[in-house]
Amino acid sequence: MSDFAVLTPTYKTMILHHLEAEGIEQGEIQTKREVILKLLDLNIGNIPDTVSKKVSRIRSRSRLDSLLEQVATAQTLDDIKWN
Repeated sequence: MSDFAVLTPTYKTMILHHLEAEGIEQGEIQTKREVILKLLDLNIGNIPDTVSKKVSRIRSRSRLDSLLEQVATAQTLDDIKWN
């Protein structure tokens, strides 16, 4: 029998809700990364692998939001504050 099977129904529900929320958050983060990379490609052109890797390592939604705003108006990679 798995450890999950012995938990109370209320606790199981709490765990499942937490996991669902975590999955949704990770999906939002991944979507923001993809939008940033797409905008960079459209606005600037070829994106160096170092930039793609840098974007893929960002875990903060607020940092991604800030970066998204910058990328939306950037004409070069130098227009973006990466730190």
